Amino acid sequence: MTGKTAKTVIAAAIITASAAYLLYETSKSPWIYYYSVDEFVEKYPQNTFQTGENSAKIKIGNCVIRLAGTVKDGSIVSSTENMQLDFSLAGRKNLIPVRYYGAVPKNFAAGKEIIAEGKMNTSGTFDATLILTRCESKYKAKLYQNKLNP
Repeated sequence: MTGKTAKTVIAAAIITASAAYLLYETSKSPWIYYYSVDEFVEKYPQNTFQTGENSAKIKIGNCVIRLAGTVKDGSIVSSTENMQLDFSLAGRKNLIPVRYYGAVPKNFAAGKEIIAEGKMNTSGTFDATLILTRCESKYKAKLYQNKLNP
């Protein structure tokens, strides 16, 4: 093998290794799929659940996940001293108790659809680190109408 060929092979190997490393690092990015409450309960059937009006109890380890559901009416309990918010996230058939510490989003209310990001703890409560409220399409429609009809 000549010196020029060896350099070309080494350069190609370095470029291939770099591309593989970048692809690997990109795959670890914060892309987190979200589950509906019912999908989440169905996905982990090996655990014991209490369904319907009772809480779902599950242990899935240290995985960060997102749960989508509706805030159950009458389930919101908040504490201003330690900025704690407890509520139940409801699907069509299941409930998951959620605990969140932090500032509550402006649109957060009973009956609203939200996405909670966090981890399940060993007691079966979902410890949320982030709450995302879904914006209703009527806000955009009203804004659009106002621009058309000043």
